[in-house]
Amino acid sequence: MLVKILDREDEELLLVVVSFLKKLSIFLENKNDMAETFAVEKLARLVPCEHEELLSTNLRLLLNLSFDTTLRSHMVQAGLLPRFSSLLADEGQRQLSMCILYHISMDDRFKSMFADTDCIPQLMKMLFDCVEKEIDVELISLCINLAANKSNARIICEGNGLKRLMKRALKLKDVLVMKMIRNLSQHNGPTKSLFLDHVGDWQLRSVRRRRRSL
Repeated sequence: MLVKILDREDEELLLVVVSFLKKLSIFLENKNDMAETFAVEKLARLVPCEHEELLSTNLRLLLNLSFDTTLRSHMVQAGLLPRFSSLLADEGQRQLSMCILYHISMDDRFKSMFADTDCIPQLMKMLFDCVEKEIDVELISLCINLAANKSNARIICEGNGLKRLMKRALKLKDVLVMKMIRNLSQHNGPTKSLFLDHVGDWQLRSVRRRRRSL
């Protein structure tokens, strides 16, 4: 019954319904009901929307649902992946969107789809903006997952992407960035060639650091 109300246009009514569905979504049986009644497809039309509170509440509901593999599939099929990606530019919705994207990126079926969105360039900018400070765990975790796909790896390494990642990993001894680099290194083709271009610099920096530590 509640899911049917999602077809209405009254934003205040929708806010009440989505808020209630969010509370219900923590229970497995309710998630199953939402899957059977195509709740995700109805929620998709509200992403994005101009009503900030409705958008935020909707994203929180979708985040709860994204823990379920079937409902994650529904989100991708409903065309939500590029919409979540576009919301990374909205500072108010960035964290929620990133968490949902992380859950989607856990599924190998959907990793390659990220290459067709503006998600990766935005993530790389956010990552490189963290010059000295620690990278948010959600951000680096999403990047690590995406780096495991060949198409995504090519985009990540574009320009000076790989060089900047290596520089950060060495300078800050950033273990998570090193894990991301390891995932990138597993792909054959142009990405592998880029590693050969930088391996000398990597070794030289490592030797210099060891000497300074003696």
